[in-house]
Amino acid sequence: MNTELHETIGMNEVPQRRDGPTSAAGFSLIELITVIIIVGVMAGIAGGQYTQYRDRVAPQRAAKVVGNYVSLTRSYAVQRRRPVSLIVDPVALQIMIRSETDTLRIVPFGSESDFDVTTLDSNMDGDSLTFNPRGVCSVCGVAGNGITVSSRGTTYLVTFNALGRSKTTRQ
Repeated sequence: MNTELHETIGMNEVPQRRDGPTSAAGFSLIELITVIIIVGVMAGIAGGQYTQYRDRVAPQRAAKVVGNYVSLTRSYAVQRRRPVSLIVDPVALQIMIRSETDTLRIVPFGSESDFDVTTLDSNMDGDSLTFNPRGVCSVCGVAGNGITVSSRGTTYLVTFNALGRSKTTRQ
């Protein structure tokens, strides 16, 4: 009996079949290129949709941030027990929170910031709103008073009551 033709296979061994180059494991070049092209097309579509989404929600996001800073201004006034103002600078596209002696925060808006807006304007008498030490704003809550935020043809109006609670509405 020829021992070269009969191999003994152990219990944990799997016989390997090698019939030539067609049975090699892996993917062909054409399969890999096809997958790369499909993934590239899907990424291109998703990237365009994300850019449109980001542009659409940018002014709304900025308006909500303005509302949050109105509330923060009130909190600073109550904590410090002194008047604190939120000042809108439409030329520099920024909001400043200031006490009588200190600038507490400066929040930039515009293309160079996280909040890409083209217009930031106050509809109030003057350019600021001030909360007294008890957290009450005298110019807040008046009909038509608010801060306008615009970007890419979309405008939002941020209105607030005497206690700094804000409401964002699309114009």
